[in-house]
Amino acid sequence: MSITLLRAIIIYIFITVSVRVMGKRQVGELDPQELVITILISAVATVPLENNGMPLANSLIPIAIFISLEIINSAISMKSIKYRELIKGRPRFIIRDGKIQQEELKKIRYTIDDLTDAVRQAGVFDISQVANAIVETNGKLSVQKKSQNTPITPKDIGIATDRADVPITVIIDGKPVTEYFGNVNFNENEIKLLAVTNGEQVQNLLVMSVDSNGNVYMVKKEEQ
Repeated sequence: MSITLLRAIIIYIFITVSVRVMGKRQVGELDPQELVITILISAVATVPLENNGMPLANSLIPIAIFISLEIINSAISMKSIKYRELIKGRPRFIIRDGKIQQEELKKIRYTIDDLTDAVRQAGVFDISQVANAIVETNGKLSVQKKSQNTPITPKDIGIATDRADVPITVIIDGKPVTEYFGNVNFNENEIKLLAVTNGEQVQNLLVMSVDSNGNVYMVKKEEQ
């Protein structure tokens, strides 16, 4: 039992580091070759857990090879457009200028049900409002609305706006966070003072953030 536990921990750490090296991707955003690598890693990782007599290296070495191949593949893709198109394919217009491209739908085996479902998931519930829709190389659908159906922005009507700002989270689960994005730092005393100034103790807050103008947003923990 202890051997199985130890092997499981080693494999877990090794795969976690390996996936971290591959980069941040959600499953739905994986390219085909990345999905294949993920499936292969999953399959290989389970073998030594089922058979304690098998050397652990028989699993770790293939996983390391898979990760190396993915890194090499990514490096070549960055250098060569033709290779990138061969491996990942090209984005395809399935709606262009408001017209459904039926031939493209046939080429990628996309049904009308698939199209309407993907358009809804992109936040558009009326397909007649779509000007252009592109199936990206990861299978997701990018949708552009017709200009008459696009919400008016402050720029359209000449209203000046403040610069976009990213608030910094300084408290999470009742604990001060002194470094969140890496370029803005608060020390614990500053965070505690900020919380008290706004009428709360750090330990009572679920989350608190502050923007560059000093505006504070905070949510209290619910009482158990």
